[in-house]
Amino acid sequence: MKYIRKSISIIAILSLIFALSFANANAATIYESKTKETVTSGVTLETITRFTDDGWQKINVLRVNLDNPNVKVDTLINSESVKNLTNVKNLAQSSGAVAAINAGFFNWLKGESGKGYPDGPVIQSGEFLSVDSEYNRYSDSMATLAIDKENNVYYDFWKTDINIYAPDGSTAKVTQYNKPSSFQYNDITIWSSAWEKYSLGVSQDYPDLVEVVVVDDAVVEIRQNLPAIEIPQNGYVIISRGANAQYLLEHFKEGDPVELSFSTVLDWENIEMAVTGSAILVKDGQIPEKFSYEISGVHPRTAAGSSKSGKELLLVTVDGRQAASKGMTQRELANLMLSLGAYNAINLDGGGSTSMVSRIPATNNLKVVNTPSDGALRSISTAIGVFSVAPPSSLEGMIIESVPNVFVNTSIQLSVKGYDKYFNPISVDQSSIQWSVSGIKGSFEGNAFRPESTGVGTITASVNGIKASTTIRALEAPNKLILSDKKLYLVKGNSHSLTVKGVDNNGYSSYINPADIKWTVSSDIVSIEKNTVTALKSGTGYIEVSLGDARAYCAISVASESVHPLDNFEVQNGSFQTVPADLPGSYEISAEEKKSGNYSGKLSYDFSYLEGTRAAYLVFSNGGINLDINATEISMLVNNPSESPNWLRAEVVDASGQKHLIDFTRDMSWTGWKRVFASLQGIKSPSKLTKVYVVQVNPVPSSGSIYIDELSLTKATFPEIKDDTIPEDVVLSDKDNREVALNNDSIKISVFSGKSNPENMLQKLLNTRFYDKVKADNYTKSIQNIADIKTNTHIDVASNRLIVLNTTEKSIRTSSAGQWQWFLDKLNSHTGDNIFIFMKNSPDTFSDSLEAKLFKDILVEHKEKTGKNIWVFYNESYETCYSDNGIKYFGTTGLNISGLTPDNAENVKYIEVTVNGKEVSYQYKSPLK
Repeated sequence: MKYIRKSISIIAILSLIFALSFANANAATIYESKTKETVTSGVTLETITRFTDDGWQKINVLRVNLDNPNVKVDTLINSESVKNLTNVKNLAQSSGAVAAINAGFFNWLKGESGKGYPDGPVIQSGEFLSVDSEYNRYSDSMATLAIDKENNVYYDFWKTDINIYAPDGSTAKVTQYNKPSSFQYNDITIWSSAWEKYSLGVSQDYPDLVEVVVVDDAVVEIRQNLPAIEIPQNGYVIISRGANAQYLLEHFKEGDPVELSFSTVLDWENIEMAVTGSAILVKDGQIPEKFSYEISGVHPRTAAGSSKSGKELLLVTVDGRQAASKGMTQRELANLMLSLGAYNAINLDGGGSTSMVSRIPATNNLKVVNTPSDGALRSISTAIGVFSVAPPSSLEGMIIESVPNVFVNTSIQLSVKGYDKYFNPISVDQSSIQWSVSGIKGSFEGNAFRPESTGVGTITASVNGIKASTTIRALEAPNKLILSDKKLYLVKGNSHSLTVKGVDNNGYSSYINPADIKWTVSSDIVSIEKNTVTALKSGTGYIEVSLGDARAYCAISVASESVHPLDNFEVQNGSFQTVPADLPGSYEISAEEKKSGNYSGKLSYDFSYLEGTRAAYLVFSNGGINLDINATEISMLVNNPSESPNWLRAEVVDASGQKHLIDFTRDMSWTGWKRVFASLQGIKSPSKLTKVYVVQVNPVPSSGSIYIDELSLTKATFPEIKDDTIPEDVVLSDKDNREVALNNDSIKISVFSGKSNPENMLQKLLNTRFYDKVKADNYTKSIQNIADIKTNTHIDVASNRLIVLNTTEKSIRTSSAGQWQWFLDKLNSHTGDNIFIFMKNSPDTFSDSLEAKLFKDILVEHKEKTGKNIWVFYNESYETCYSDNGIKYFGTTGLNISGLTPDNAENVKYIEVTVNGKEVSYQYKSPLK
């Protein structure tokens, strides 16, 4: 019987340019994902990722239940000194906070690296730490967020009066408390020990300084024109010059009581914490028509707000200045706070300062939640910290740590983290866990699981009746194995660990337990234990890894080593330097001690000064000594006349200019000559040896000299790896690449890439032959050119949907406005079994890698939810086919083959896809056969 076959021929589709248009959705949200996790009792973290017509936004929201008695919110600031700037993670870790965001704006202190001071008033744990009486004095500009002892939240423009009262009843205005003077200290400034360890003290800039030292609210000393003094822990120092200094001298004497008072818009004595931001973004549910302080532009943002009831505090960051999140304007931030449920909200310091950290569930470890625009956390002045004050409790829940995929008949290690009823971490005895599995077959050995059938299963852990579950996918045997290294260059005695990843026929992947892999070494140049390769002797060879019928290979070259002299210290070759500067010492060529020749290098040092790390350097001349490519180690003879607590190190600058500090030894407890060695492993060649130095990192006094001779370099020479001696990886054939029997309901889709050039006779011939093959196969339906489709860009045939996307700009979003929404609608509205997607460019070439990932993730999500087959076709410079998490991707060359001639015309292929219901297969075919 001859079957009548239905066929759709997709011709030249992958090289055409479409002029599609869709309704503009006015920066509508294309896709949004939201995750939520519990940080501790009363605190949750939400991460919102939005893909809009205008790009990406990443938003993080900490929601804090202020009614929860086990939660506390407080200001974070450096505990050693208000002046010391540090990042949010360090502030949170040092204070024990479970989460934190950056808070107020700050000012850098001129001439003091890493130092600054916060804007506006700052209160921590009910104590004023910093305040300025001039702040907001003449306008309501910069608002302060405050929480009182009953957990009520306030947003207001603070104007603060600071006064001191003398025993005679007179009063003087204090301009700033724990801030530098804005008036050359001709006003009155007060510093407590929270500001720093020492007072200002007399100097060339301030020769007439008066300082009144107060302890326990009484004057203990009045200092005129004297050096700085240590600020008492239970007091402060009043600092002034000129007329205000004269007031202090006339109205205070030793033993007098001193009263210091603060007054502001709120009863500050009932305030638990306060930090100062800028504009109020939302006031009683409304966004102001004009902000009190506008930070214009699209930037990373930080904000805090509270619900209408005042019982929920929202701490929010928005990433910006990056492809993953463009940022927001201040008004967009205000609208965001409203949408998140804030009835009142304040703008905090943003830009590069925007930072959020949160505790990893069931651990005490903090993670950086947002992506700072500077590439790393910026040092800032203040933060808002969230604390758990819950009492200890017993095990309440668990989290299973595992991987999502594992190959059948291989094993994975499982572990469990525990938490108590307040979601605070609690240890779990790993040996007490009872395991079970459902949905698939498998066995447990200790905490290791080995699946014995494929499919999706549920693993459950139980400890004393407390249970936790996780989903796991057991994969069929891998089609191919991927080694972490394809070529390995080792020096004798060195080791390197390899990892092996497997990929199955559907593109699901997983790393494989080394114990489940068969490891074979081709020669005796290396040994292997588990997955660790150790070089034994010079030569070349390879390692084979195999699992089932799949194999992968790693070529190995083990170097022979030779030693080359660098310097014998017979002539002056460097200069002397110390840290800190001006420490006693010297470097010279000396005949006092030598191992070979007439001289050695003598490096003398004196570390009697005990503050901080001290070092004495030999700085080599001419920018350093060149170290050859493949240098592995430097060594030198060192004569140590007496034992010392010092280290001996070197500085090496690599090929990219990066400095590396390497150790010869951290134990100089020998006397006489000894050869010491320092490894150059991991330093990019060619490099330079710039310094050799003695260093003391502990507060231990030492002084003396060392003598250096016979500086040498060990160089590795690697035998050449000949590629034709290394076997090719064995990759199993794609099960979908096959010819299948046809029936009355079979449908064929032929995909041929490239539009023929009328001037190119060979292309015209190949194109005609392709059309002829389509027509000769008794097709009942043929669409010969997708460009003929004017009103629709999708085709439904039986239970199959063909979707054509415009990716001419290497993007779905920017190639055609509104196209993403249209695509999602066509994807989600199809009720049939199979979806075929056609585009000019591979998603791997998208200009926005996050959009490419979203595209792939949506397809995986759709397949796993619906069970549909999804195949994607695009133009490529070479024929390629791969599966990725169940989605099939085809790159087709067709008429675009490079250097097309009659001699290689048989290499031109088209893809013939056969659809039998839910069964889909393909074959590559030539138009000429």
